Amino acid sequence: MKLMKNQFKISLTKKIIFFYFILVILSVAFTSIFSYIIFQRLMDNQINNIDLNTSAIKMKLEKLYEKKTNLIELPDLNEKLKNDTKEESKMLLQTIEQNFPGYTLKMPTVEGTLEYKESPKLLYDNREKKYFLEITREIKFEQNLPFKSLQLSIKLNYYQIILRSLIMGTLLATLFLIPFIILFSRTIITPIIKVSKASNQIATGDLNVHIDFKSNDEIGELANSFNFMSNELSKIKKIRDDLLATISHELRSPLGRIKGYNELLFDLELDKNEQDKYFKSILQEIDFLDNMIAEIIEISRLELQKEKFFKEKMDLAFLLEIINEDLELEKSILKIDYEFKYHQNLFCYIDVDKIRRVFLNVFQNSVKAKATKIIMEATKIDDEIEIKIIDDGVGIPEDQLEVVFEKFYRVDKSRDRKTGGFGLGLAICKGIIKEHNGKIFFVKKDKGAELHILLPALDIKDNV
Repeated sequence: MKLMKNQFKISLTKKIIFFYFILVILSVAFTSIFSYIIFQRLMDNQINNIDLNTSAIKMKLEKLYEKKTNLIELPDLNEKLKNDTKEESKMLLQTIEQNFPGYTLKMPTVEGTLEYKESPKLLYDNREKKYFLEITREIKFEQNLPFKSLQLSIKLNYYQIILRSLIMGTLLATLFLIPFIILFSRTIITPIIKVSKASNQIATGDLNVHIDFKSNDEIGELANSFNFMSNELSKIKKIRDDLLATISHELRSPLGRIKGYNELLFDLELDKNEQDKYFKSILQEIDFLDNMIAEIIEISRLELQKEKFFKEKMDLAFLLEIINEDLELEKSILKIDYEFKYHQNLFCYIDVDKIRRVFLNVFQNSVKAKATKIIMEATKIDDEIEIKIIDDGVGIPEDQLEVVFEKFYRVDKSRDRKTGGFGLGLAICKGIIKEHNGKIFFVKKDKGAELHILLPALDIKDNV
């Protein structure tokens, strides 16, 4: 039995590899995107800071020199820069260093200087052997100072900014991907938990548990296998329970009769003929029990698929010819008309003894049903061999056409003691035909009964 029929089944290993491949791609992509965004924001913050500090420096310097209003009258500012006192320069540098650590101050000449904002530059420091980002700003003063402009620059550690961006980007990417990882993990863990819980239920005796999970991978196949196992265990339990119930019911009557005969033998003074009569009755009941137990064991082995079959290629016409010859004596004694209609080359793969038993069992049922004529037809239709057995007996009610194959079922409840039947014959026939991958069923008939048996046919070319 194929438990996984989907031809597009995806291996769980491939699914996991594919998921991690996608996860790596997404991790790299999200890390790159988040790192770039964080890098831009860090740089924007640094640029905003230097812009704010530049404005603050400008205000401080303007306040520092706001009393020197006469500088505006100086004809040559360049000359003034050259003659600027050391004390003023020292005070200016101290102000920058104290309030804005890390900034570098340059005082260009007035000629050719303009107010500008440069983009950060990536430079390499040969002395420190590392890269850094340099951000430069030039201040153009509106008031008359000893200089019209100052150039400020700050160096930022390029590696630290990149490392910080990557760390924060990786953390954000991880947080973003965690829900996907959890979701995928649940698709694997959840069915395994279900299988574990269902196994515990079966261990406690609940065989009706099923796992409601469908997937085209090994886990889905595991769930299907578990459900198949659960169904098989339920069938075995049902067979066992039915067997115990039916055996206890069927054994009660013959055992009661045997007990009664024994009591008569012990309690009554009987002559030898009467004793022999009761002993004979006891032996008949024992034979009855022996046959019934043998059939019960056989039907149980068939249902549990423990019965051995010895199949071989055979022309069914040859087997039907043998059966026809075996029935010659019965025809004359019981005065039953048997009619066989079949073609040659009805090749099939069968256990000859068991198929022969099926046919004879059906014939016996027809005899028990008071049939006077039994017709057997066999022909090949497409890839099947169809066998029809038709009789003119009492027939089977329409509502019982299917249930007659159940164990211990009898159409006529009064026939068991007269004919020795146990209601297992057709159940055994059905089990045998099922093991041959065939079908057996009754069809509706106004008078008598009509049984159909379908067996897989073999190609004639394979048997030449």
